[in-house]
Amino acid sequence: MSQNATGLTPFPLGVFVGNPNYYDLNEEAAFETNFSAFSTLMGAKPQFLDQYADQRLPISQWVGQASWNAASVAQSPVLHNVTPVIGLPMTSTAPGSGNADQFYRDFAVGKYDTVLKGMVKAWADNGFTTQIWRPGWEMNIDTMPSYAGNDAATRADWVKAFQHVSTVLHAAGQASGVSVQVMWNPSVVNYSQAGNVIQTAYPGNQYVDIIGADVYADLYPYGSYTHLYDWDKSGQVLNSTHPIFDTSLKQWAADPVNLQHYYTNPASNQWSLDGSVGHATTLQQFIDLAKSTGKPLAIAETGAGNTHDGAGVVDNPTFVKWLAQTLHQSGVKISFVNIWDSNAGGKYEFSHSSDGKPLEAAAWAKYFGALPLQTAAHSSVATAADVNHLATGSAASGSTVKNDPPHSGSAAVNGHGSITIDPPHNEVHFNFAPVLDGSAASLVTGRAAGNNTSSFQHAGANSGYPDSSQNWLVSNGEHSNLIALANNDRSDHQSTAAGYDAALGPPIGVGPASGHDAQLHLGGFIIH
Repeated sequence: MSQNATGLTPFPLGVFVGNPNYYDLNEEAAFETNFSAFSTLMGAKPQFLDQYADQRLPISQWVGQASWNAASVAQSPVLHNVTPVIGLPMTSTAPGSGNADQFYRDFAVGKYDTVLKGMVKAWADNGFTTQIWRPGWEMNIDTMPSYAGNDAATRADWVKAFQHVSTVLHAAGQASGVSVQVMWNPSVVNYSQAGNVIQTAYPGNQYVDIIGADVYADLYPYGSYTHLYDWDKSGQVLNSTHPIFDTSLKQWAADPVNLQHYYTNPASNQWSLDGSVGHATTLQQFIDLAKSTGKPLAIAETGAGNTHDGAGVVDNPTFVKWLAQTLHQSGVKISFVNIWDSNAGGKYEFSHSSDGKPLEAAAWAKYFGALPLQTAAHSSVATAADVNHLATGSAASGSTVKNDPPHSGSAAVNGHGSITIDPPHNEVHFNFAPVLDGSAASLVTGRAAGNNTSSFQHAGANSGYPDSSQNWLVSNGEHSNLIALANNDRSDHQSTAAGYDAALGPPIGVGPASGHDAQLHLGGFIIH
């Protein structure tokens, strides 16, 4: 869960709605209108903003462009406290600039270090103390300026360039007294001559702070568009014994089951989930990389409703729901989700009624926008509270099995509790002062609109296990981890139950309570 001034969102929210331009009042007004339309729809102000260095300019002009860009973001009245997520080309397409591979070799040996340092300083001088950089983003798409190349030698040069750029950006951030995070950011693709770049162009953990993925809903399924394997009608299996084929892309794309299958396995065909033979990169593979490296995952760009693919899916809530469910179930930390609400690069804009995407707009708001924060136990009523602190009067019943001896029961638990949101650390702090009536176990229940993997850390005398002879919790150390969280995988929300030792302290007089009973770390959590 992420909090900002206007609402709580399941994941930290970001956007691209174009570029602010404080030096052109008309352009700035248009930007503010679009930004406000998105914020209003989502019920939350974005915390992250996609911006870009302009590869069309000679590299010698990139520092000046960064100064203009940073000043425009800093001066825009709607962008206070946003974090810039900056696309950094590793080539220039200005006339006479040369080929991409030469740029990679030049970056790798430090030819453009002064430019990189100047760009970081330009954003720092305008007050941006946290900067996220995306060197060579979408390097597995051959139309992008920093394409990693069809051959192994070019990809090796690309990797060396990224490694050097990352090192210089981090050093420049330290010199300017700001936090710089570097993202490695390919795109989900169903085929690339660069291969699966997770295997062919990953620069190494020491050069990467965030795993980034660009995920769009554009449809290019494998097979003849007059003879497309219908996954739904064919039983959602490979090579069905009773295959059904659609006779047009529009017919195939009208079935949400086909869409969801494509988004999960974009290179699948009738016989294989990877008809690319290792040249595709899926969102699940990014998730797996984040898990294996311990890095957070970010969706640096995502959008739907573009029509240039010929599928005719203009108003597309299916993609939005699929993306939300995939991220909720990923088991990795989601740094942010930056939504492309713009027609730059395709017709992805959705937040204005004139965009003609009411279902998609509603889906973005439902699955990625602000969510209500409420608290309740089984028979409790939440009191009014602001977004930073909720206090409840609680009565609960339930059962749990955690630690030794196993303990289960069902009885009333009277007490009071509070929940404090800690946005800087992405934590939810629980306080609960129960009055036990015997051997009962309190069950704190909630619905998590975030990652499935969650862990409580509870402290001091408030952590322990039940002593069946004395009917209270016995302290078992200063800190311990509760991992017995019950998560189901319902498609609407994950239900999360935390047992007695997460929220109950010892009875009165046994020992002092700690400052907080639990810290819940997860990508998103909504308590009902």
